[in-house]
Amino acid sequence: MRILIPFLFLAAAALPQQPLATIPAGVPLRVALESRVKIKHAGDPVHGRLVEPVYVYDRLVLPAGTVVEGHIAEIGGVPFGRRMASLLSGNLTPKRDVRAQFDAIVLSDGSRLPLHTALSRGTAHTARVGKRPHPPTADHPADLAFQPPNKWRSLGEYAWNMFPYHRQSWSAGTLFTAGLASPLAAPSHPAPPVTGPGANQLRARLAADISSRTAIRGSAVEAVVTRPQFSADGRLLVPEGARLIGEIVKAQKARFLHRNGKLLFTFRQIRIPSAETQPIQGYLEGLEADWSAHLALDSEGAAQPTPLKSRLIFPVIAATVAGLSFHQDYNAQGIPDLDSAGRAESGAVGLGLIGTVLAQIGPRPEASAIAILGAACSIYTTFVARGQDVVLPAGTPVTVSVAARP
Repeated sequence: MRILIPFLFLAAAALPQQPLATIPAGVPLRVALESRVKIKHAGDPVHGRLVEPVYVYDRLVLPAGTVVEGHIAEIGGVPFGRRMASLLSGNLTPKRDVRAQFDAIVLSDGSRLPLHTALSRGTAHTARVGKRPHPPTADHPADLAFQPPNKWRSLGEYAWNMFPYHRQSWSAGTLFTAGLASPLAAPSHPAPPVTGPGANQLRARLAADISSRTAIRGSAVEAVVTRPQFSADGRLLVPEGARLIGEIVKAQKARFLHRNGKLLFTFRQIRIPSAETQPIQGYLEGLEADWSAHLALDSEGAAQPTPLKSRLIFPVIAATVAGLSFHQDYNAQGIPDLDSAGRAESGAVGLGLIGTVLAQIGPRPEASAIAILGAACSIYTTFVARGQDVVLPAGTPVTVSVAARP
C-alpha cells in the first residue's frame, strides 16, 4: 500500500486542473432563498441559490443555481414615517429593516469557498419587464423570485394584514443583490455561447442609481456587461466587464393626480478593455425590478409604472361602507339596532382589526368617523396624491439590443 501512495499522488497531479478566475470586489451576487425564513434573531442561517451566472471576462465562474449560504446580519428599526402609516392602518408591528449577509459558496463538487458580501435587503417578488412577454419560469428555488404572487395568496395576505400583529419573514424566492466586499477566486470554465433570441442582446447592470424624479435629459448613463458575447464561430466579441455609455433621452417625474413618472435612456458607445471605444446603437429591451413597482416598457424602451385596475376596488368599497355607516336600522319596537356587522365593516375600512373593535365598543358616530377616515385616505392615495417615479438602483439588470452605428 505504501508503494501505491506515490503513484496516487502522481495520478492526481496529472489530472487537468480548472484554472482559477477572480471575481473582483463590488460584483453583485443575486441570491434567491430556497425556503421561507422567519425573522427572529440576528445570526440565524439562510440558504439560497444564484439566479444568474457570474462571468469573468470570457469565462464562466459561478453557474446559475450555485448554492449560497449566509445569515441574518441585521434587524434594524422602523422609520418614523413607516411606523405612523402602519399605526394609522391598524398595524402595530410594521416591517423592520432586515438585512442578510452571505458567507460561503458551495460548488457542484461539494467544496466550499468562503466569501464576504455587503449587507443587502430582500425583495419578495421580482418582475422581468420587457417589450415582449416573458414565458413562465420553472418552479425551482432559483426561479421562485420571478414568479408573480398568487392571487388567492395575495387575498389571504391582505386579510391577514388587517390583524394588528404580524410575524415578519422572508418568503421562498426572496431575492437579494449582495455585492462582494472582497475578491473571490473560484474555478472557471469556458463560457458557453448564447443561442436563440438572446444571442444579439447584451446583459448588463446599471453602474449608478437612476430615477425619473432627479434625472435630467442628456445626463450620462453607464452599464457594465455581465455576460460575454461570442460570434457564431466562437470568437469573443464583447467580454464581461465592458462598459456601455449612454444618456437620458426622456425623464418625466411623477406629478399629483396620480400621474406616474417616465424614464427613457439609450446607449451610444461601448468601451472594451484593451480596445478602442466603439459607437453603437443600444436600446433597452428588458430589465428586472421589484414587482410592486409595476413597471412596463413601451415600444421605445421607456420605463414607466402601469396603473392597476384593481387599485380602484378598495376606494369604491371604502366609500360605499362610509356611506352605509350613516344608515340606522330599527327593530319592531322602534329601538335602534346595534348593527354589529355594519360597525365591524366601518371600523375595518379605517383601522383594520383595531378599528373593528373600536367601532363595537364606541358610539355609532365613532364607527362612521373611522369609515370616513379610511375612505378619505384611500381616495387621496388613489386619485389625488403624487404618482410613482421610476427608480432603478445601481446593479439593476438590463437587457440591451445593440447594433453598430452606421
